[in-house]
Amino acid sequence: MRVLCLRDNPAQQWSDLRQSIMDRLKSENEALMRRLRELESSGVVADTESSGASRGEELVPRESWEVLQKEKEELEDVVKQKEKRLLRLQQVFTAKSAEFREAIASILGLKLAFYPNGQVRVTSIYDLSASFVFQPLSKSSTGGDGARMQLIAQGEGGPQDLPQLMHYWVEEEQCIPGFLASVTLECYDKSKREGGDLSGAIRALSSS
Repeated sequence: MRVLCLRDNPAQQWSDLRQSIMDRLKSENEALMRRLRELESSGVVADTESSGASRGEELVPRESWEVLQKEKEELEDVVKQKEKRLLRLQQVFTAKSAEFREAIASILGLKLAFYPNGQVRVTSIYDLSASFVFQPLSKSSTGGDGARMQLIAQGEGGPQDLPQLMHYWVEEEQCIPGFLASVTLECYDKSKREGGDLSGAIRALSSS
């Protein structure tokens, strides 16, 4: 019975690689054994502290040294490749983050800034002084019913009836999306009455 297979199939590649490694180890082992017999026959005792590094290098067979050098170069290549990949991922992440912020500003009229401690600053694109800082509540505070945010700080701007909006939407209804939507409408109407360039505001925030 004959079995047809590709000459360069995965099984053959693995077999060739294993044989190559075995041959290299065998050659290195033979060199070490020869060196050991030479040292035993000459009665030399390696003392690296008294003879220095050069004496230690003489005791290491060339085959072993070449193997170590090759492994070092391979590791350096792997590190370089991973650094390039990490840099590329950072560049992609930065570009996608900018696209995300532009989309949020264009669709919701809000600019978002995320902080490492989990806090989020929300700024209206129609009134840059109308900003609010939220932080996530602990699971024990929310009763385990999903992530919820708490208003902890605010800017100096915003609509005139901001205290009433905060009292109704944040304290009574506990609905931050409703609060932000109301603030956005109020800031939009105020900017429109004052003749502000609404499209310019979005472009300015997108480029910042």
